[in-house]
Amino acid sequence: MAQIINKVLVLLIGNVERLEELKPGDHIYTYRRYGLYTHHGIYVGEGYVIHFTRTGVDKTCLGCFCQEGEKVHFLRSYTYGRPLLEYWLRRWGTCTTLPDTKLPQEVVNRARELHEGDGFGEYDLINNNCEHFATFCRTGLRASAQTAWASACGRKIKEIKEWAMEFLQTN
Repeated sequence: MAQIINKVLVLLIGNVERLEELKPGDHIYTYRRYGLYTHHGIYVGEGYVIHFTRTGVDKTCLGCFCQEGEKVHFLRSYTYGRPLLEYWLRRWGTCTTLPDTKLPQEVVNRARELHEGDGFGEYDLINNNCEHFATFCRTGLRASAQTAWASACGRKIKEIKEWAMEFLQTN
């Protein structure tokens, strides 16, 4: 029974990562604002994380990455290649169906290059955020599960608006 409860908890909230289990190239995250969203980064070794914030691509210590004000959050491990059903059942921003395509050293190198060149563009909560950054380092694709729904809604609203304008102009 305890194993079933543990599996359900992992499915709902993700794996808590132990510091001694971290490996360079790991995509990690913490919950923020009472669990309303997740903050993502790439562990690059020696106790440091490279992550994307409103001020650009930053390198910070693990403790700082996990801290929000006076609150310290658990460190969690983002998972790749999850089956579609699991992806839909888990909290958004904790996993993806995308395959993990890069070797750990490639991931670290990509994160360091983006940090040194501050080359990930302007921060945008919906279209270019910390999850996009970490997923890009791991897969070469910019993707964010936690903002995908907002982005999709925005596209649909734009399509409806364009259709309505076209309809009004032809009638």
